[in-house]
Amino acid sequence: MEGTAQTSRGADADKFVNQSLWDEDTYGRSPSVSNLRVGGLRRRVSSACCLNVFLLLALLISIAVIMYFLIGPLFGRTRPPVNSVVSTFCGIVQGTESKGVVSFLGLPYALPPLGQYRFKRPVELTTTHLCAQAWTNNNFSANTDSYNATVYKSSCLQLSPVTDKIIGNEDCLYLNVFVPAMALTSSKTELRPVIVVLNGLFFTYGGASGLPVSQGQQPQPRTVELVDAIHVTLNYRIGPLGFLIHPETKEANIGLYDQLAALRWVRNNIGAFGGDAARVTLFGYGSGATCALALAFSSLGQNLFDNLWISAPAVRKPHCSLQEAVENSRRLYSCEPGSTRPCSNGLLTDPKDIVRLWNWARIESWMKDSLFSLPSSAQIQGGAEQDWVDRILIVDHEMIDPKRWYRPIYHLSTVLGQTAHETALFVSPITVPFWDESFYRRYLINTLTSGTKIGQDIIDQYLIVSNKTTYCSYPRSGNSFGFDVEARMTGLITDARCTCPLAETVQQLASSHGNFVYHYYLLGQHRRFDPYSFTSFVSLSFHGWDGMVYLRGYTTHPDYIQSMLDQNDHDHLEDLGRQSDLLNTVMHEFSRTGRILSWNPVEPGNTPVNLIENGAVCTPPKFVEERCLLWKLMTNGNPLDLAWRS
Repeated sequence: MEGTAQTSRGADADKFVNQSLWDEDTYGRSPSVSNLRVGGLRRRVSSACCLNVFLLLALLISIAVIMYFLIGPLFGRTRPPVNSVVSTFCGIVQGTESKGVVSFLGLPYALPPLGQYRFKRPVELTTTHLCAQAWTNNNFSANTDSYNATVYKSSCLQLSPVTDKIIGNEDCLYLNVFVPAMALTSSKTELRPVIVVLNGLFFTYGGASGLPVSQGQQPQPRTVELVDAIHVTLNYRIGPLGFLIHPETKEANIGLYDQLAALRWVRNNIGAFGGDAARVTLFGYGSGATCALALAFSSLGQNLFDNLWISAPAVRKPHCSLQEAVENSRRLYSCEPGSTRPCSNGLLTDPKDIVRLWNWARIESWMKDSLFSLPSSAQIQGGAEQDWVDRILIVDHEMIDPKRWYRPIYHLSTVLGQTAHETALFVSPITVPFWDESFYRRYLINTLTSGTKIGQDIIDQYLIVSNKTTYCSYPRSGNSFGFDVEARMTGLITDARCTCPLAETVQQLASSHGNFVYHYYLLGQHRRFDPYSFTSFVSLSFHGWDGMVYLRGYTTHPDYIQSMLDQNDHDHLEDLGRQSDLLNTVMHEFSRTGRILSWNPVEPGNTPVNLIENGAVCTPPKFVEERCLLWKLMTNGNPLDLAWRS
């Protein structure tokens, strides 16, 4: 019995163990993870966990997407798609986007001025037939039915400075359009103002295609972004092919007519790029400033632009008649039929030979002896300058009419300005860098008092004015370097040739103007570099420097950047950036309203100068009056006699 009882207890124990191992109702789990049997409760719990995890992930993803679209635009992480394809009057053009700017490069605005069109006004693209002529075999793709506007076109035919190497091409009437990317998004945005940039050097060099002579002349993305405006740059015929009348065709001022054609193209097409055709500002510097002034004074420029910003133009009235220009050019064009140069009817026919008529030797002589030197006694007394220098713009009573000079046909809001050392590209005399302060004073007395009514007291008074080291409440740039004879001499010549004549022009415009007129004067120094490939290295604010600061061309100019790398002067680039920011901010306002609320406008009898330095603006009292007293006395009250003549 006892054995039977033990056997029964052993069987019950085994049954309990087996039950405890497999009875999920008792413990709710399997004691062995290696066993494949999973209870119902565990299966239900596992499914619920998976579902919860899935729902949580879905919720997190949804929240992330919502936050991305809500907050992302605040940090510039998202924006509507940018359209780099635009439909113009002539057809579809394809641009390219980079750094927040969509660029459309090399767009034709007239037929190539070749063959029968040479020495004649441009043939504008006013019909589909003319469009087809300009586009055929010229970046047009039949496969995409669009014009590839992603590369610059060649600048107009010209000579390279110093070397006289032929560069550029006669087929050159193209323009470039730089658009803020947001202006071409799929969402509806306001139309942007338009800035048409006219550059050029002495009517002979330059263009809008990145030649060494025109490095730094294209708007950089930061400028386009801050101004928030469309910028247009263009090529126009320069040198003899643009401004030396041909003795047979007798059509004058051809380069100006190219500019008119480009402005008409802008009026008719810029809306497709998101631009406001009713808010066009013409921005001219270098010889482009003189061209812009001429267009403003001509009835032909009426209604093609709405605001005017020009820096250091030649403000003296053109005086060369059409007949005089033809006689002068006939002498220049004359050639012998049996000579090695192509000749027809005794006149040059090869465009390269014609371009060489204004070679570097003549241009350099003109700049050093006339533009960038003190006026001679003959010039002070109203004498003639070189026989061809003052014959660039021709009085044809159509484009150029002296009666309209200083009297615009229609009123424009206008900004006129300059740099403090417009003549710094060439220092004259060449021995100036070796002078001291005493020698400089003796030179002025000997040069300016001989044969004039000027006494030493007037010279000394001017020296005191020009030696000022502070304007408003901050020091002038460079005042820590002591007496800088180059700065003094180029400042003196700049006053004679530009500052005082420009002040007279500003006053005349204010007297006959219905809109706002502003006058600025940009001070400052920078790293020494060769801005125009003239082998002329300069650290003062030279002719065209303010245009380069506005466009931020110094950030891409290879010679300037190399200089900066050598000097390792990061602070200097930051200072320049602030100067650029200031001009960009001012242009943002001016291009939209025609006003600059932070600047003092010129009024009849009151000519305040907005002095720009170190990224700030102030208005020193009697700035122009003090600097121009000497030259008013020298010219019997008419400093315009000393101005650069176009």
